Amino acid sequence: MKFIFFFFFFYFPIINTNIICDNNFFNFLIEINKKDILIIEKYSFHGECLPGFIKYFIDLGYNKIDILINPILYKLNPLKNLFNNKLNILVYPSKIIEKFITLGICEHYKICLFNSLGYKKEENLIKYLNKRQKFKKLIVFHNLNKINKDYENIFNIIVLKKFNKTIKSIYEINPHYFGEYKIHNKSKKTFFITAGNIVNYRKNFNILFKGIDYLIKNNISNFHVIIIGKGINEKAYKKFSIKKKLTNYITFTGRIPYDKMYELISKADFFLPLLDHKMHTKYLKEKTSGSFQLSYGFNIPMIIEKIFSEKYGFNYNNSIIYNSKKDFFNKLKYSIEMENKDYHKLKYYLNIKAKEIEKISIENLKFILNK
Repeated sequence: MKFIFFFFFFYFPIINTNIICDNNFFNFLIEINKKDILIIEKYSFHGECLPGFIKYFIDLGYNKIDILINPILYKLNPLKNLFNNKLNILVYPSKIIEKFITLGICEHYKICLFNSLGYKKEENLIKYLNKRQKFKKLIVFHNLNKINKDYENIFNIIVLKKFNKTIKSIYEINPHYFGEYKIHNKSKKTFFITAGNIVNYRKNFNILFKGIDYLIKNNISNFHVIIIGKGINEKAYKKFSIKKKLTNYITFTGRIPYDKMYELISKADFFLPLLDHKMHTKYLKEKTSGSFQLSYGFNIPMIIEKIFSEKYGFNYNNSIIYNSKKDFFNKLKYSIEMENKDYHKLKYYLNIKAKEIEKISIENLKFILNK
């Protein structure tokens, strides 16, 4: 076995310093030719996609799956408490993962899925993969602008949302599985949640803080906002003009492990993507937001600007939609005052939407694997 030969003779010293493995590493080597699928994430992000892709493979009957993952991402627990903790997970730094790939690790599997590609100089990696035909290559691009048309004959290209991209070998597969969670009633104190670094180029936090101020001024206090993501500090307080009275209604968690984030989201009432059509045009034509995956997966209705609801297929049956800043303030108030029966109607139709996306995703993945 080419990979094992090179590993033991050239990379054996790495074992004691860099490897973290959920199961015995030597069992991993022994069992490698008995597995169907290798999923690779060499970067420290997009961990929220891993459970969904694994679930789709399992639903299609592929149970022999190995994971090769970046250590920073691994420590954030993207797969903790999922799949009965039976996944075989091998953890190495990005450069070593690239070495493993070029030494032939993928050739011991039927299918190799790259959870992220197209972020840094990867010419040598792409060149190597172009020469290998023994295994099926699935590449996930999270930004459509990163897709080179030359990739068309090399890879099966997966995107979470296709938009208007016309490359023929591009397939829309949206992973949004995060485990099984009970559907809950609307809380007496309404819980809003948003996830993402606290910077305006990702989300419009200004409108959120002004919305909280609006609620307080209108004597509405039975709510709380949880903000998950790094970036809150003294400069951020000044930049966003966060008034002291607002902090009683906000919890800043900072960046937290995925399993902790999932637990918080599962208990929330409404998800706030905070996308603004003037600031975030890339989410209308280039890339999708993880907010949508989290909303689908946890069945948490969103409060979303109309232009984004139209682009992503949301409507008044499964979401709360606003047209302007003032309307956003009113919809926050409306959601707090919403009756439980109306809340469950939103969740019912949102679940239908999520199931539709899941069905299309599985059909597309099945098509790729069978062609």
